[in-house]
Amino acid sequence: MINNTNILINRKKEKASQGCQVVYKRKNLTSLLLRDVESLSAEERTCLRDYYGRYGREAFEKIAVDNKIVPFAAHVLIALDCDISFWQEKHNFFVQRNQKIKAILNSIFAAMENFDCKSLLLIENFAVVLASKLCIGCFCSGDVDLSADIAERYKIIDCLRGFNFIGKEQPESIGEYSGQSMQFGNCDIIEGGFWINVAWKPVTRAFLIQDRYENRLAKDRLLARLISDTNIRVLDDTALMYFCALHIAAGHYYTMSPGLRLYVDIDRLARACNINWDHIVKWEMEDNAGIRISTVMYLSHKLLKTPVPEKVYNKTFKNKRNIKLVNYLYSTNSDEIQNSSSKLRRLYIELASDDGNIVSSFVSRIMQLMRSKL
Repeated sequence: MINNTNILINRKKEKASQGCQVVYKRKNLTSLLLRDVESLSAEERTCLRDYYGRYGREAFEKIAVDNKIVPFAAHVLIALDCDISFWQEKHNFFVQRNQKIKAILNSIFAAMENFDCKSLLLIENFAVVLASKLCIGCFCSGDVDLSADIAERYKIIDCLRGFNFIGKEQPESIGEYSGQSMQFGNCDIIEGGFWINVAWKPVTRAFLIQDRYENRLAKDRLLARLISDTNIRVLDDTALMYFCALHIAAGHYYTMSPGLRLYVDIDRLARACNINWDHIVKWEMEDNAGIRISTVMYLSHKLLKTPVPEKVYNKTFKNKRNIKLVNYLYSTNSDEIQNSSSKLRRLYIELASDDGNIVSSFVSRIMQLMRSKL
C-alpha cells in the first residue's frame, strides 16, 4: 500500500516547460509519461496507476498540459487502462493534426524539385517520428525543423511562398541567433497556425564552434533518404541520432525548454532504428564535440532508460570536471533535470562541454567572435 504522504503534486510554477510534476517518494516520475510503454517496469506501471487513482484525471491532464506532453502522456495512460476514452480523444487530435503536417511537408518537398532544391531535409522531432515509425500522434510542437544549404535560400523562400508561408529572419542577437536560420509561418494552414524553421547551420546558437559539424552535415545531406511513400527527405538513422544529440546539447543546453521531451528523439531512434554506435563515438571525437554527444546519451539512458551502450556515454565519467557538469544537469536522487537558465549558466555549460580547459575554450570563442567581425 502506498502512503498518501509519499505522493504529491508539486504545483509550484517552474521556469521553462517543466510545469507541475509527478513526485513520489522524492522521485520525479514525470519522465514515465514520456517513456516507451514497453520499457515501463511492473513497479513503474503500478506507481502511475496508484497515483492516477489517488489524484485523478484532472491532475494528470494538468501535468501533461503544463509540460506540453499531452500525446505522450495519453499514449502511456491508454496502455495503462486509465480513462481510455478520454485520453484516446486527446491522442486522436494529435494523430489527425500530425497527419495534416505530414501531408503539408510531403507537398512542400515535392514542390522543391521544381525549384531544383537539392539540400533541404527534415530534421529533429518530426523527422524522428517518421524515421522511427513512432506513433504519428506523439508529436505536439507548433513547428517543424528543416535543414538546408544557405546557397538555396531564395529557392526555399520562393517555394514556401507558394504555400502561403511568410518568412522572417531570426533576430541578429549574438546571445542566441546570428542570422543562422529563417522562420516561416502560415496562420491558416492548420488550426492554430504552423511554423517551419529552416536552419543554415547544424545548431543555431552563437559561440558554438561548428565548422566540423557543418562539413559533416553537408556530406550527410547527400546521403539523405526518403521516408517511405513520401517525398520527405531525412538523414540516415545514425546521422539523425548524432545531430539530434547535438541539437539537445548545444541548441537547448541539455535541459532548456522543452526539456524532457527532447530526449524522446534519442530514445525512439535507439529503440526503433539501426544505429551504428561506433560511428557516434567516432564522430564525437572527429568533430571535437567534447562530451556533448556522450552527455545527451547518458541523460537519455537515465531519464528514459534508453538502450544506449555504455561505451557511448562513459566519457562523461573520465574526470571530475565532466562529472560535475553531469551532476549539475541531472539529479540522481530525484531523477530529474534542472531547468534553471541564465546567460552565465549557458556559457558555463557550453565551455564545460568542450571537455578541455575552460579558459582555453573561452579564448577560442573570443577569437571566433573577433574573426566574425572582420
